[in-house]
Amino acid sequence: MSFFAEIPWFVYALVSAGLVGFKTILQKAELKKEHSLDYVVAWSLVAMLIALFLWPWVNFASLDLVTLEYIYIASFLGSIAIWFGAKALRHLDISFVSPQAVIGTLFALLFAYLFLGEVLTINQWLGVIVLIISGTFLLRGSMRGAHFFAFPAVLRIGDLFKKKTVLFYELLLILAMLFMGLSTIFDKIVLERIDITTFIFVLGIFLFINHLVIYTMVVGNVSKIPANVDKLGWVIVFIALLTVLSRLTYSRALSMAEVSLVIPLKETSILVSTIIGGSLFREKNLIQRAIIALLMLGGVWLLVT
Repeated sequence: MSFFAEIPWFVYALVSAGLVGFKTILQKAELKKEHSLDYVVAWSLVAMLIALFLWPWVNFASLDLVTLEYIYIASFLGSIAIWFGAKALRHLDISFVSPQAVIGTLFALLFAYLFLGEVLTINQWLGVIVLIISGTFLLRGSMRGAHFFAFPAVLRIGDLFKKKTVLFYELLLILAMLFMGLSTIFDKIVLERIDITTFIFVLGIFLFINHLVIYTMVVGNVSKIPANVDKLGWVIVFIALLTVLSRLTYSRALSMAEVSLVIPLKETSILVSTIIGGSLFREKNLIQRAIIALLMLGGVWLLVT
């Protein structure tokens, strides 16, 4: 334990970023051969089983009814975000999806302003502007064949609800980031009441229950789940393990340093998934998207400072 205590906070943050980046690449590879909801249920099942190994370090005495309610709300919002995000990642380029993951930070900040009374500084407003402008260029470059302007095109409401279109999956991605941002507010509330190990343990159970309910409502036949897990093989176990480890290292970094220092380093995961993932999957406009990812990281830095 003394060895881990001597590791600097920025090492934990960078390790978390690397784990998230490679996890996203593996997710994209698996989603190319599996339906998003089948994948999400299989992933959440394995992630829950891995989280159960944290049992000896769980502080059950800290889990009162109110805390469990907060964790469940966070898990419900997170479950929708994970499902929508997986659906978008399956149908869109990883170099298009990954940079937009930082939008979750923007939503988290706005919800903190609305519900927690936190005040936005000039730097944070500049960060919002940078993210919006960067997002506009990212969308415009990916939708040029259908619409010359990206965000004004969203005003064509009918396009948003036409499945198998870029705009439809982009809508799902934005909704995923919105739900994830709101979930972050409840995460913050919960982590002021209990330790991170207990939180991850309970959250993993709730996420699987939520995804199982969603699967039952959408697909109906839960007997297919074991076959889906078996079909995905050991890769799904590795992805789930990366998920748990990235949460633990990120939380460790947060416990050692200020949020404004940790988040920008953690968000560098988008460079890993955008550049390496985009190259592996031979996606177009990769240099442009990598530059936009850097701009969005600058926006995140402004948001958290």
